[in-house]
Amino acid sequence: MRIRWPEKNQVLWGLLLLSVLSVLLQVFAFKYLLIVKLLMPWLLYFSVLVFLRPYPAAFFVFLLECLGARIHLMKLALTNSPFEASDLFAWKQAFFLKSYVDYMVPAIIIGILISLWKGLSFKKKQLLFLPVFFMVAMSFVQERHPTEATANPVSSLFKLARVVYVDWNFATNVKENGILNHIFLTMSTGQVPTKGKLPYDSLKTMIDPKKVKNQPDVFLVLCESCYTSSNDSFVTPIVDLEKDGFAHATVISPVYGGMTAEAEFEVLTGLPSRRYKGIDYMYFAERYSEKPDAIPRIFADNGYDTFSSHPLPGFFWKREIVHPKFGFNRTFFSDSMNLEGKKGTYPEDKILFDLALSEYKENLKAGKKTFAFLLSLYTHGPYTETDGDGGEADYKQRLAITVRQYLEFKNEAVRLARENNRPVMFVIFGDHKPAMTISFYKRHEFNEDFFSAKGAKNESFQFSTLNPAQQIVFGKVPLYVKSYGLDDSAVAAEITKANSNRPLFCLPGLMFEQLGVHTAYFTYLVDTCRKDPEELVDPDILKNYFTDEIYGDRLFD
Repeated sequence: MRIRWPEKNQVLWGLLLLSVLSVLLQVFAFKYLLIVKLLMPWLLYFSVLVFLRPYPAAFFVFLLECLGARIHLMKLALTNSPFEASDLFAWKQAFFLKSYVDYMVPAIIIGILISLWKGLSFKKKQLLFLPVFFMVAMSFVQERHPTEATANPVSSLFKLARVVYVDWNFATNVKENGILNHIFLTMSTGQVPTKGKLPYDSLKTMIDPKKVKNQPDVFLVLCESCYTSSNDSFVTPIVDLEKDGFAHATVISPVYGGMTAEAEFEVLTGLPSRRYKGIDYMYFAERYSEKPDAIPRIFADNGYDTFSSHPLPGFFWKREIVHPKFGFNRTFFSDSMNLEGKKGTYPEDKILFDLALSEYKENLKAGKKTFAFLLSLYTHGPYTETDGDGGEADYKQRLAITVRQYLEFKNEAVRLARENNRPVMFVIFGDHKPAMTISFYKRHEFNEDFFSAKGAKNESFQFSTLNPAQQIVFGKVPLYVKSYGLDDSAVAAEITKANSNRPLFCLPGLMFEQLGVHTAYFTYLVDTCRKDPEELVDPDILKNYFTDEIYGDRLFD
């Protein structure tokens, strides 16, 4: 039987309907219109005609575009980070972050489902659109290097249409190319950083790896959204750590308001997370070497028992894959914790500290050294607003509880260490500022120049393109260090002094320098981290210091 061409008028009218709706969305959401924004909507439209009738297909693609745009704008307002392809792989996490979602997202999803339900159609004439479907599908899954264009049918069309990939600024890329084009452009899969000549190759013949001279037990805590200002503008309960004798410094996180995994990556690898666009864990988890040169593995190679703990499921940011590869002998996630009956959206961090103490006791009994990486959660947003305070009171109340429980944990760990004649070190840092932009604006942490738009709520603020000096203010978070029983009592003070106003990726190198771990890379890292902080937060300059070959050598086979 001969295949008949589908109703041409309906196909063309559906295309016109989609074009008008897409243009209206772009003008309304971004106030910026280029005709090339329609390229991916058109391609998706002709693709889904394989199983949808024309008008439902138009609404289906338009609603997909609406969903992407809405999530992008919400994420941008709360974290100053745009929606990108790697977020698609983190869909499970959305169920745990639903408190951030407004009514529009479920409404759009319902619309998408209705379009599918009402529009499903399987006729032979629809097979004419199968080549377009396969062309788009194969272009999406083709291997390509992170943030670099590769020849495939869709990329060729983009090049022909003169689509300019704004890879240095994803927010601008969404604005100029549209959310669907943007998702395709940021869909990085398959390839990994290449190996090659290293800038510290000459050091390898001069410096041999040494055992840790100071071998304390180390408790490294990533404190969720923990922040306090270095002046009086935004003081929080975490300053109580200084009263307890912790040495303090301000360091620079690569992220704001969210995306903890990027700050975590820097501290566990000693590499900048901003070297590649997107969330490193999400793109590379499965492709990391089975034994990359990460900080936990260095401790493990020096005879430490290494474990990590976080009261969320292990699939968050693919930690269940990444942590064992990075050198953690054991990992503890929510499925191994007794979270039943815990009040509130997130459990108090005492459950995290109690687990660490339990493991520490076992290690002391067995005569094992300990490196523990604990990721807190209780201070995770959103925060309940009171009298238009942007959630400040709720945030500080939760942080006070976490700080009190942390000090109780620290005191008990010190008691156990002393009973067993073990030196011990405590390092705690904020992963990023909390997503309370309106509070930072009112308290002059961020001035007018930081924003392209402002409003009455956190979600109403839009950050402008920040220069390096602003990026430092944007990323400032606290670092606290305290040690017991070390021969050199100044180690904690030296670590914080060396890390002052440095990015988080400097912490491992500067910490290991004080502990006596010397390798060619750490020597290179420490030397690089002495450079001007504005250089160390500039992605373009970072490419010169941290080449593809460094990532390939340290993290990949």
